Formats: sequence, C-alpha cells, structure tokens
Amino acid sequence: MERVYDYDVAVMGGGSAGVAAALAASRTGAKTILVERNPYFGGEATHSQVTSYCGFYTRGEHPDQVVQGIGEEVLAGLRKYGADTAPTISKSTGNASIRFNPELVKLVLDDLMVESDVKYLLHATMIDVKKEDEKITEILCMDDEGHFTIRAKAFVDATGNGNLVHLAGIKMNWGNEQGLTQQASLAFKLDNLPRTDILMSDLEVAIKKGKEQGIVGLEKEKGLIIKIPSENYGYCTIPSKVLTGLDAETLTAAEIELRKQVNAYATAFKNNIPELSEIRVAQSGPSIGIREARRINGEVILIGEEIIKAPKSEDSIARGAWSPEIHRSNTELNYTHIPDNEYFSIPIGALKVKDVQNLWAAGRLISTDSTALGSVRVMGTGFATGQAAGVAAALTLDSEHYDVKKVQEELLKQGALI
Repeated sequence: MERVYDYDVAVMGGGSAGVAAALAASRTGAKTILVERNPYFGGEATHSQVTSYCGFYTRGEHPDQVVQGIGEEVLAGLRKYGADTAPTISKSTGNASIRFNPELVKLVLDDLMVESDVKYLLHATMIDVKKEDEKITEILCMDDEGHFTIRAKAFVDATGNGNLVHLAGIKMNWGNEQGLTQQASLAFKLDNLPRTDILMSDLEVAIKKGKEQGIVGLEKEKGLIIKIPSENYGYCTIPSKVLTGLDAETLTAAEIELRKQVNAYATAFKNNIPELSEIRVAQSGPSIGIREARRINGEVILIGEEIIKAPKSEDSIARGAWSPEIHRSNTELNYTHIPDNEYFSIPIGALKVKDVQNLWAAGRLISTDSTALGSVRVMGTGFATGQAAGVAAALTLDSEHYDVKKVQEELLKQGALI
C-alpha cells in the first residue's frame, strides 16, 4: 500500500533545532510532521554524546540567559527529572554551558513531542526530494517496511548536514574559504572519574606524555572532558578528524580510526593522571559528532568578524552568544570572545534558503561564514534558530514572502527571546 503524508509543514531532522522547529510550527496551528532517522530525538546531544548545551547563556562571571522559548521548556523538563540546569562556567575557557545526562534529554524530548500535536516519525530516512518551480513539493523517505512520501506546503531542513537542501540539488557551501571544515569528534563516556572538574591543561600534559611514551592514535592535544562536577562520569570529546565528505566510505573510515583514538586517549589519561588511573571507557559515539559540513546560501550571511562585536538588528529572530569556537588544528583550540554579557542578533534572512520559496534552515546549516558557524552551531542557539524557522515556515504557507514582524510577534508569544 502506498503511504502518503500530507501536512502544512514538514521538518526533517529531530535534533535540538528540529524538535524546536516542529513544536513551534505546530503551535501556530499548522499541521506539522517531524522525521528523524535515529531511534530517539536530540541529535548531537543524544547520538554523539555532546553533553553540554552551549549558547543558552552569555559569557561572563554572571552570565545572562539569551535563549528561552522551547529551549527553556527543555531545561524545565530536565529539572522535572531532577537535573540541575544552572550554567557551569568552565575554569579552562570561562564559557557558560549547561551539562546534562543524555538519557534524560531523550526522556524530555519524548515528553514534549508526545504532549504536542506534531506527527513524529523515528527510524525514517529521507532518500529523495522533489522540487518544482522554485518550491519543494515532496520528500521520499523509507523505513524497514519500504518507501513513503511526505507532501507539505513548507519545509524546514534541520538535518545538521543540510541533507534536504542537498538532495534538492541546491548549491551549498562547504567549510572555509579553502574548503576545509572544522574537526569532527567522536565523544566517549568515561566512568570512575573524580567528582571534580578536570582541567583542559591537565589533559594536554597527559596527551603529550602519552605521545612521548609511544601510544599510537593520539592526534589532537586540546579538548575537554565534559562532566557534571558532582558525578563520577563524563564525556571526552578529544578524538578528532577533519572530514572531506559525508559519503559512507569517508564516514566508515573516520569512525574506525576514531574508535582507535578513543582507546589511545583513555590509556594516556590512565597512565599519566593519577586521579584518572581507574577510569573505564563505557561507550563511544554512537555517531561521530560533526561540527561543520554543508551550509545554505541564505538571503543574509552572518560574518564572524562582525558577530563578535555583538551587533543588533531590527529583523532579529534569535540571539547568539557563544564565542566562535574553532577546532582546526591538533594543537590549538581557538575562541574569539564576544564581550561578556553580550549577544548578537540572528536575522531572519540567515534562515531562508535563497531562491526557494518554501524552504527554511535551522541549526548549524544556516547562512554563515566558517567563523560565525563556530558560534551558531551550538545546540542552545540551535533551539532558537529552530523555533524561528518553524514559526517562519508555518506563517508563510501560502505566500512567496515572509513578514518578519508577524514572525517576531509569534516568537514572543511562544516565549522566545529575539
């Protein structure tokens, strides 16, 4: 039997941005469907064990919250499950982030979706996109029973890698001016950690000693173990590699290499940091965490040199506050800090795919240069751009044009900060 789903708004990708987009679109009254290929929502937070929500707060000794709306509902859900969502200020970087247990994030996002009017499909993969007369008309997906079609009036690409835009044959950007992306990382969970923060500088010393000791597989020297200070487990994000593509062959080789790196880093920490002598690798992945891949050509492009000055704009639909974080070298991790307690505006045009009437983007594939991407790619900001993209898609179902004022009014009604 042919399966066809007809909706007002279709959101592809169920990470932070996708969940926010689907919930936001539905709350305008639009009939909304969300498709995710993994068995749970959360994206990098749950499938790549990136267990720190960056971008919710400004930098500073007393950070200010700049993302609310659906993002704040997720934090409230975590608190209901007993989690502490107060921002943690890193002793190594000075940045404020919210650390979490990814299993709780799965539960919270499940709760939000189940309580909503959104139709949601896990275990479903997009395999083709049909585009006619500068409009996306339908998406072909598959699950273990076969193919099915999704038709909609408006679409949001929240896949992280821009898969919807790419399959539609629309030109996208890749990496920096030289075509190089930031390093991708395979996070791994460590048990038996001390119930304190672990400094980046201590890890760097241990890695360098490990190289001198002949441990094979140690590449990147700078990075973190993300942990809730009171807990005895955490997630190391150091094993890293630059990706040259997103094809199966490239990703297969990268995953296998990075799993060997996981073992090497755990050995170096165990051998060279006395407090980590009893650590145990509990899990890697499941999937490599990708910082930078495809990005859309939008009506507006965010430029790194400009956003660090914290500019504000009248067409803002979200706030960005994470200092651009650049992972390009095995020996460097660079931040260009936005002034303390400041943020920059994200204009609506950065979410609108150029030359396509009914297609929006959210999360790390919005329209930026490579440096600005180092800020907007984080998940806290992803909740904000996702909510904005969902509202914009829902309010432009029957129009070639969007009204930024109406989008802003609806976002404020939904509790977002713009």
